[in-house]
Amino acid sequence: MKFMKTFDKVLSKVEEAILGYSVIIMALVLIGNVVSRSVFNRSWTFAEEVGQALIIIMTFTGIGYGAKKARHICMSAIFDMVPDKVKKIFMYVITSVTSASMFYLAYIALEYVQRVHMLGRLTPALQIPIYLIYAIVPIGFALGGIQYARNFWINVKEKEVYLSTEKAARE
Repeated sequence: MKFMKTFDKVLSKVEEAILGYSVIIMALVLIGNVVSRSVFNRSWTFAEEVGQALIIIMTFTGIGYGAKKARHICMSAIFDMVPDKVKKIFMYVITSVTSASMFYLAYIALEYVQRVHMLGRLTPALQIPIYLIYAIVPIGFALGGIQYARNFWINVKEKEVYLSTEKAARE
């Protein structure tokens, strides 16, 4: 149990660093490109590629992080009005179906990344293998699946209703 808590903390810090630095790098590259285009009349050929890669990285890194922090999209109008026993049932269904869906999407994404790898495609300006950028997609879905499975488990284990492993519904 202690290993899982330590692993979870380390994973959170890694996810936060990836998300934070991705935003900063994207801002610097895209603003730098605008300044270069305006002042020197020359665009950076790699700026769009970097921006697109960072959007993919942020989106799919954010899946598990959002689930862990209960910052995912939540349609709670009905959920908030029902008694706690019904909320608990809702959480069982929501977290188990979402977890299974995330793992299935991770599997599909992994197959896609393998196909892209076999094609040997490269980005036009930087000549980076595209599969390296897309590799974050199955990882992100798998981390999301793990978080929702953990959310399911904490709801089985605890009496309170938990929206995530870190946030009870009443907080």
